Amino acid sequence: MLGQFDWDIRHYIYQCFVGAGLPPDAHHIAQRFGITVATARESLRRLHDAHALFLKPGTDEVLMASPLSAKETDYRVAVGDRAFYANCAWDSLGIPAMLHEDASISARRPLDGEVISIRVQDGELVYDETACVHFAIPFRHWYDDLIDT
Repeated sequence: MLGQFDWDIRHYIYQCFVGAGLPPDAHHIAQRFGITVATARESLRRLHDAHALFLKPGTDEVLMASPLSAKETDYRVAVGDRAFYANCAWDSLGIPAMLHEDASISARRPLDGEVISIRVQDGELVYDETACVHFAIPFRHWYDDLIDT
């Protein structure tokens, strides 16, 4: 079960992600909170098990803190002079919503590699009417293996 301490660490992860473009590692978290690295890793594991974030398989490194991805993906979101990667098309819309900012989104279609560009301006989606998003896996199965969904 997650406690306030875990939620505080999660909030700090988002602050670092947005501020520096990458999430902090367990050592950085331990230093920031004045805890041991083992305690930081335990919190990261609890957050992962609760689907509050996702770790790289077999590690204690943050891979995803939805809608943000710690690795380069086909979904690049430019917000002002910063750029982020989203985990999927849905999350690419979540970044400007989370930040309450305008954004330009470039998404590469998986089947043919074509890049689709859309914008979020003043909280509204601006897109070419030919653009669409297709979810190959029903939502009820996303958490079966969210990293590969």
